[in-house]
Amino acid sequence: MRLLAFPIILFALVASARNSPAALDSTTLPQPAWGRITALTNGTGLVLLEVREWPASGRLALPTPFPHITAAHLVNGRQRQPLRWLFNADATELHLELPVAPAVVPAASAAPALIELETAEKTAQFAGGRITFSALDAKVLGTQAKLESHPGNHRIGFWAKATDAVSWDFKPTRWGRYDVVVTYSAAGGDGTEFLVEIAGKSFTVARPSTGSWYRYTTWPVGRFYLDKSQPFTVKVGCAALKGVAVANLKAVTLLPAPEGVAIAQDATGLITLASSNAITHSVLMRYEPAEKKNCLGYWANPNDWAEWEFAVTRPGIFTVEVSQGCAGGGSKVQVETGGTKLDFVVENTGHFQNFKPRAIGEITLKTAGTHTLAVRPQTKNGGAVMDIRQVRLIPVAR
Repeated sequence: MRLLAFPIILFALVASARNSPAALDSTTLPQPAWGRITALTNGTGLVLLEVREWPASGRLALPTPFPHITAAHLVNGRQRQPLRWLFNADATELHLELPVAPAVVPAASAAPALIELETAEKTAQFAGGRITFSALDAKVLGTQAKLESHPGNHRIGFWAKATDAVSWDFKPTRWGRYDVVVTYSAAGGDGTEFLVEIAGKSFTVARPSTGSWYRYTTWPVGRFYLDKSQPFTVKVGCAALKGVAVANLKAVTLLPAPEGVAIAQDATGLITLASSNAITHSVLMRYEPAEKKNCLGYWANPNDWAEWEFAVTRPGIFTVEVSQGCAGGGSKVQVETGGTKLDFVVENTGHFQNFKPRAIGEITLKTAGTHTLAVRPQTKNGGAVMDIRQVRLIPVAR
């Protein structure tokens, strides 16, 4: 084990206790030799692991049974590196496969490295907007594929017939744009093609081998727009079989994606973050495209939040201007970007679609490149937090 001068922190987005094999809390989880595991109860299902010793082998042991992992990423700044995880045959041993090279570990003066684990025992929609379809409650369509299950490791296996498929029926709480990801394992069969059908949209994607039926990874499928919050079906089949079996399919996940086009700073230095280009990390809040609205609305869940990614070519100091509307006001909201947090209280503008631009403070963007801005409610007063039409970062001349 390599001793680190700073902690590596892992985040696990886990299902609620009713969907987990056992409720997670810091008193029942065994504490590993490499650090500390802390389970949070703030509604997001976050599990924090402080890793003070980096494994020289690149394999980090997790306690079992662990919640059903559906994705793992090493996070370094804005870079997200997918990780694989490996079980033994009966899922009594579980390891995350980490990069061995120390170059992936930032210097002690840099921000801590992060590993994010997403988990879902059963199909569920999570705070933050993620929707995961789990193998545990999939409907198998065919004669050979079937559910294989151990605590913390559920998958559709024995999928040797290309005509077999699996499906889920789901009622979403909102419309919006999503990235589709599959979680699977496969020994060989490079080029086998998944056929993924979601709400009338179809995607065909070739998958690589993971090197073992017990080694899992995620693979991107595509991006689509769910245009209404009506029941839909997700179906995964096989478009082309190149080996002895399609895969061990663990999950299909929908991740909130940018609603519109990439955002860039204009020639005057102004950065406009339109509601139509936001990423909605939400269960209820969404972009409303109707001409009279053109805003982020339905903000009745204070745990929902919005994010924008944007390119900066001319760093500097900016005034943050939020164009908000609300019939009532009084909710407390925090805007975060460039390492600065700005708080404001939502103003009563007489109507949710009566938008008023409000300067809430200044921030400094020190470097060119990709940045993010997040809007997170802190409290909700009344039936909804507010509606937002846009956020502008206005350059300050000094």
